Amino acid sequence: MSDSEVWPVASSDLTWLILAVCFAFYLTAFFLYHFMVFRVNKNLSPNERIPHSLTFGQRDRLATEYKSIYPRSIVYQLTLLCAISLIVLAALFAGIRIWAAATGR
Repeated sequence: MSDSEVWPVASSDLTWLILAVCFAFYLTAFFLYHFMVFRVNKNLSPNERIPHSLTFGQRDRLATEYKSIYPRSIVYQLTLLCAISLIVLAALFAGIRIWAAATGR
């Protein structure tokens, strides 16, 4: 049984490369986000701490708190860059899969 029969979504080397890079960006963004939450929570009182779960309101609060506590750190920008890169790579992956389906590959 060939690799394309087992994994029909990922049938080319380019697809595997994009998935591997997506995984790397995801892990990096995930760990950087939790690192920022940990560092901010260290400086907040127990009733003001930011939960580690990602919600839109908390994300904005985390950015503000982190930048105020660590104004020279680039961790927030790196996390945002990884997240945006992941979205772009996911769109590229979807585009390649749609193109492959449309051309019958």
